[in-house]
Amino acid sequence: MEPTVPIKVKTVYDQKALTAMARGLRRTVRKKHSRISRVIAGIIIALGLVTGIAPALLEPGEGVQWMCLLAAALLLVILCTEDWVNGFLARKKALPGTTESEAVFEADGYSTITQVGTTVWKYEAIRAIAESERYLVFVFSNRHAQIHDKTGLTQGTPEELAALIREKTGLPIVKL
Repeated sequence: MEPTVPIKVKTVYDQKALTAMARGLRRTVRKKHSRISRVIAGIIIALGLVTGIAPALLEPGEGVQWMCLLAAALLLVILCTEDWVNGFLARKKALPGTTESEAVFEADGYSTITQVGTTVWKYEAIRAIAESERYLVFVFSNRHAQIHDKTGLTQGTPEELAALIREKTGLPIVKL
């Protein structure tokens, strides 16, 4: 399907969107670092459980080491909510007036319009693309990304947008 341009997308950078954006970063350019961090966290959690429970099992009079279990549980919670936490922190760092945007995709590039101003982007700046059921995530670096809400399309279809981005960047789209 040949994409028709311009394609317009309105996006609200709320917690759900920022969580999806953090997941997109983690699953693309941060993939290797994330995997290493998760393995190390898994080892620390296992050690925390063993050192927390082992004294009570080996010597019945000894109590459970609650601090070790608490540390393991806290690390597990952080690991399970990593994307939400990163999205929350990104929202705190966002400039005022950038919580809502409209992107206009043309053949030679696209622009994003917020209350702060308009920014023109070249497709070559995109390093990776991720897609969830609702969002398209454009990754620019290990710390910078944009998200576009497919339900916010005011002109064009999600398929046309994905086809345009794939054609212009030459990058595969990673499914989230």
